[in-house]
Order: sequence, then structure tokens, then C-alpha cells
Amino acid sequence: MIVISAQTFPPKSGGIEALMSGLASECVAAGYEVLVLADGRRGDDVLQPYKIERFRGPRPLRQRLKALRLRYLAQSGKVEAIYTCSWKSVEAIGRKLRCPVVTFGHGNEFKASKSDRIHTALQWASALICVSDETRRRADGMIPEGTTVQVINPPVQEPAPSSKDDRDWAEKQFGSSSARILSLSRLIPLKGHDQTIRAIAELVPEFPGIKLVIAGDGEDHARLSTLAQDLGVRDHVVFTGRVEGGRKTALFESANLFAQPGRQIGQEREGFGITYLEAALHGLASITGNQGGAPEAVISDKTGYIVDGNSLDEIVEAFRKILSDNSNAQKFSNAAREHGKAALWKNKIGEILAVAGLQARRDVSLQVGRNDPFKGKDT
Repeated sequence: MIVISAQTFPPKSGGIEALMSGLASECVAAGYEVLVLADGRRGDDVLQPYKIERFRGPRPLRQRLKALRLRYLAQSGKVEAIYTCSWKSVEAIGRKLRCPVVTFGHGNEFKASKSDRIHTALQWASALICVSDETRRRADGMIPEGTTVQVINPPVQEPAPSSKDDRDWAEKQFGSSSARILSLSRLIPLKGHDQTIRAIAELVPEFPGIKLVIAGDGEDHARLSTLAQDLGVRDHVVFTGRVEGGRKTALFESANLFAQPGRQIGQEREGFGITYLEAALHGLASITGNQGGAPEAVISDKTGYIVDGNSLDEIVEAFRKILSDNSNAQKFSNAAREHGKAALWKNKIGEILAVAGLQARRDVSLQVGRNDPFKGKDT
């Protein structure tokens, strides 16, 4: 059995949630029984091919109960490895367990102010998987002797199939535009959506029908909407709110270019950026900022452009290079698709299992039924 401990897990959405739920599904596909210990409310728990136990109540209580459960499971001798979402999920364990404990590092959680706490927590981990080289650098000085470190970029899941209704909906968002730019993430300042809107305002005279679709929700929505209005491009910017499943796939299929020219805000910056790989899988070139781990998700001048997210001129020029040159766009599209395929879970799960000394027990390309009626329970 493999146990996965996650403070955040679907139905919540985000990069960490996608990573941990993808890990659970792919470990099942690789031939393992999987138990997820997750905080929060149920989603479609009973439809998953793995078991889920949910922990509720105040955070200290949740952490304590989950740590006790992990200790008990490890002591049973039935658990071959434990994977946790971050050092925070290791901290409460408070001791070395009988099985390997592998935790993930994402970037912004490695704060100098918490260095001692992180160092202590990682003593209980066998290995740390950093999602990018940039994250590995941020963790320097916080990793104790005996905890191995490996950089593995987060894998991307096969896209959900899109229905005709999904595709019709996506086409409606972009309208008749032939210059279609997509952004898909939480709406927070470091993602650079405001710079993308400013770039749209600059490009309207050259591409009168240009359309930017921003999918996602978050704290920055009101500011971004006001910015589009103030720049006179509100008709060129569409906010869809949170998008999942087939509609998400349909947006990728309908777009010409993916853009999130992120930058550092205070001490916060992108740890990696899985959406650039999702875009690549659909043959979309990406424009990313040069801060954090996001540049590691894009191959410069091959699958997209890496720009200074604070430079509007650089962002506009990158947009122009792709939107105005069909042959260049096609070259980027072909390279991006291959880049995305290489990052699929089925091509990466072996590497992640190997960190815990495990290997796939069956061909991970085989389809595993996703509707096994495992019944989750709340703790």
C-alpha cells in the first residue's frame, strides 16, 4: 500500500491539489493500493480508484489525528511508502517511520523565517522532491543530512475529453477572433494577468479582433476587471471564472497562445507552473515570466518565450512574434506538443516511485477504471 497525506486535496483546485490527486491515481494505475489522508470536505471521493479518509476540525487537531494515523499505518508493516504534499504534512509526525516518507517542495513555503522549523520537519522525511531547480535553491540550508533531494517537474494529466457543448461554450468565449490568448490560473498578482491585459490594449490596433480569455477565480478579479475597463479593452477580455474538466480542455483547444507572464511580488513567485505544460500538451506556445520556477516549464524560443514580466514591451513583442507569423506559430506548436507529452504522468510516475525505492507493478499506460465504489470516511 502507498499512503498519501495532503493538507489540500480536491475538490479544492490548484497546482498542489492536481499533483497529489494525480499521484494517487497514477499509483493505482501502477498497481498499488492507495489510501489518501486528506483535510477538508468530500468531493467525488466515492468515485475515485483509491480510498480517502477525511480529517476535519481545527488545524492542530487535524494535524495531530493525521500524524497518529500515519504512525499507526507505518507500524502495521503494510505500507510501502508515504508521500506528503509538503513539509507541513511531515512536521506533525515527529519521528522516523518504518517506511520511506517522501515529501514535495513547491517553492513559496520555503521561507527564511521558518528555516529552523522546516529543517526539523524534514528530519522525518527520507526524501524531498522539489518541483523545480528554483525550488531546490530556495530550500538550500533547510535540508538536514540524511534527507535526499531530487528535482522532478510536476507531471501533467491527460486532458479530460471535451463534449460538443464544451467546445461550443469555448468558442462563444473567444467569439469570432482569430487572435485568441488564454490564461488559466488563480487570479493573484504574481501570475501577471494585469500585464497581459495591458499587452492586449497595446495590440488592439494591430489585431482588432484580439480576445483574451482569463479562466480562474481569486482575489485579483475585481482589480483586473477594472483595469480592462480603464484601458478600454473590456470587450476584448473575458473572465470565465473557475473552469474544470471538458470546458478547460475546450479552452485549450480553441486558443492560439497561452500567456501568464508572471513576476515576483514581495517574496512570492511561481514555484513551477503546471498550466504551461497543460497548454503545451494541446500544442499551444506559452509566454511566461522569468521569475521563479515557471521558466523551467517552457523551453525558451522553442515552446514559447520567457520574458521579463515587468516589461510590457517584451510581453507585447513576444505576443506579436507568435500571432503575426503562422509558420513560427506552427513550429512552436509542434515542439510544445512533444514537450507536453513527455511530461505526462505515465512517463513520470516511474521516476517518482523510484524516489521511495518502488517501481511500477504493471504497465502505467493501461487504463484503470475510475469508478470503483471505494467508500471514503470522515475522521
